[in-house]
Amino acid sequence: MASRSPAVANSALQAGEASVPALTSLLCDWVWEQDEQFRFTFFSEGLAKKTGLDPASLLGRTRWDLPANLAEAEWARHRAQLERHEPFRDLEIRRLGPGGRAVWLSVSGEPVFEADGRFKGYRGAGRDITAQKRVEELLRLGHAVARELAQATRLSEGLEAALRVMCEGEGWDYGRFLKVEAGALARVQDGWFAREPAVEQFLRGARVLWEEGKPVWSSAPAADSGNFATFAFPALVHGKAVAILVFSGHAAREPDRSLLEAAPAIGSLFGQFLSRIEAEGSLRESEARFRSLTHMSSDFFWESDAEHRLTSIVHGPNYAAAQVGRDMIGQAPWGVPSVSPDAAGWAAHRSVLAQQLSFRDFEFARVMPDGGTRHFAVSGQPRFDADGRFIGYRGVGRDVTEIALARSRIASLAYSDVLTGLANRVSLEPALEQAVERARRHNSKLAGVFIDLDGFKAVNDQHGHAAGDAFLVEVSRRLRRSLRASDLIARLGGDEFFVVLEEVRDIATVERVVGKLVRELLRPCELANGARVGVSASLGVSLYPTDAGDAATLMEHADKAMYTAKKAGKNAYCLFSSGNGSNKPPADSANVKIPIGPQSTGIPPSTTRQ
Repeated sequence: MASRSPAVANSALQAGEASVPALTSLLCDWVWEQDEQFRFTFFSEGLAKKTGLDPASLLGRTRWDLPANLAEAEWARHRAQLERHEPFRDLEIRRLGPGGRAVWLSVSGEPVFEADGRFKGYRGAGRDITAQKRVEELLRLGHAVARELAQATRLSEGLEAALRVMCEGEGWDYGRFLKVEAGALARVQDGWFAREPAVEQFLRGARVLWEEGKPVWSSAPAADSGNFATFAFPALVHGKAVAILVFSGHAAREPDRSLLEAAPAIGSLFGQFLSRIEAEGSLRESEARFRSLTHMSSDFFWESDAEHRLTSIVHGPNYAAAQVGRDMIGQAPWGVPSVSPDAAGWAAHRSVLAQQLSFRDFEFARVMPDGGTRHFAVSGQPRFDADGRFIGYRGVGRDVTEIALARSRIASLAYSDVLTGLANRVSLEPALEQAVERARRHNSKLAGVFIDLDGFKAVNDQHGHAAGDAFLVEVSRRLRRSLRASDLIARLGGDEFFVVLEEVRDIATVERVVGKLVRELLRPCELANGARVGVSASLGVSLYPTDAGDAATLMEHADKAMYTAKKAGKNAYCLFSSGNGSNKPPADSANVKIPIGPQSTGIPPSTTRQ
């Protein structure tokens, strides 16, 4: 076996030691040591920098000597593990930081022994996971607010329940929902409150900010208001502030960055709820994403050569995403099939590598052998040899699938109907505009079908709102089964739906599809209580480009046609007609009336024209 000269070996050792501090900064936030009695003897400077905790107050004390969230039984298990001199990983502890702020720590450690085998103590690493825990907490809060609003059938019921969830979750004393009319605060709609003139004065002064959709905060709204904090953010519909959510309390706690980022998503939930209850407009697209603010330690280590081909991926034996390196060794990352990023994202990453720059938290997603998609974030730094030549990258990575899915779930709240899972009005508008644009480019036709259930209110009144919700879910299932996977179905609110049929050949094709929908909707539905109920439907149909030249007009004409069918006795569908070639449609707007059949009989409808 070839051996190295002492000089070469020493040079290699020094090079390895030089890389340790930089690599350690990627792997963890700080390191720590304990003596044989498990008392802390050392903390690196990262503890104070990352968490604000004072290392001096921890030295000489055991981990369980300090106030934390773990119960005595949990500490007992941890102490027993240490007494057995076993390594441990990712012990999560919550402590109070400066100003009473909660700080979450994740610590791992392994025992240290003298050369003669005597136990010397523990050495380990720690990470600040406060941001990660905060994201999880706000995710649960957003889900709880959405659940309360989705279950509510009255405005006051939904507002009171959702405001209570917000106050209990964030520790506020008062929660208020203030209507905005004509750009000014009109009245308190609902909530828990003691009238505070200082708060209302503060909101009037901050009008420019909340009108732009921005949160506002004050630790003391007025000079004589004492230690009384106020945090407010708008609920938007069509980009307009329709209400202000105001939370106040005697504990002056400035909102953290995670709450500020979550505020638009939570505000959009209230805006959608208000729009649904009052049936006035719809909520435009709102950004509802939580950004990952965590700096977690890596789950795997990787290296690449000067051509950016992966040469090594190393992870522990129990690593959940152990297949991360499958088919990647010997290839550049962008040469392996991936779900994301797109070509532009990979090009931007390659540009960073070409400049031999360090990078952090670059995300990509791959389909794993079990068919599931996993998301990963990698960080890396360039490597150079003793002569300064670039020899590749070295870095760390972690599985961020849960964080990526959480972002997706939060974002989906703004675009999906909570009850049925169909598209909502917010997502319908851009989707319909895109469909019209495709039809224009391909010189093809599309149809918009406006559906309104006849007599649905009676289902709610006679069987309860839970039965009504179940009925609407069944309607959505029938619509999906009756249409192509490519056809768009949206619930506009209440008992109204809208269907987009692309690439239709002629009106006869559309009528066949509409007839199929009518037959499906007319079939009785059996409720959980055993009752069989049925309602008819009024449908309006408008064609592009025959009846309308843009998405908004297409939807408007389909709506008019539906109302004509309803006026004609319901249980009918109507085709929009401009009326004798006139540029301005007549008052009825849809003069072709097609009777469907006796209401709630379950008999297939007639398709004879009148």
